[in-house]
Amino acid sequence: MLKQCIAVAASLLSAQQAGAFIVGQYRVRAPNRTFKSSALWSKKQVEVCGFKDCKRAGGGPRLEKFIQNVLDERGFSDQFIVEGCDCQGECGYGPNIVLDGKLINGVKGVEAVEKALGIPSATAAEAEN
Repeated sequence: MLKQCIAVAASLLSAQQAGAFIVGQYRVRAPNRTFKSSALWSKKQVEVCGFKDCKRAGGGPRLEKFIQNVLDERGFSDQFIVEGCDCQGECGYGPNIVLDGKLINGVKGVEAVEKALGIPSATAAEAEN
């Protein structure tokens, strides 16, 4: 019995150190919410779902790179952090992103990215010039 308790405690400790926790018999990875610098707190965090259905709909690393390119083109790359995340449970409505904890469905194309991130559209910027 003591060996079992020690084994369970060791697995919980290693899961906690790896940023995961145990729910029932499943090991669940916690969302990536750690920041290494206080300067990053001022940046908005964009997490892109990369699981099967979202990836099939255009999400995953492809959408991460697309969002980063849009931000670079518009000059907003210093205000956002773009990274992948675990499934949000709504892949049927994907591709999905999470912006500062808020889930946004169906992010496809430049206009959808601009609207989701709240940045001015390229067409509006061209119209002003």
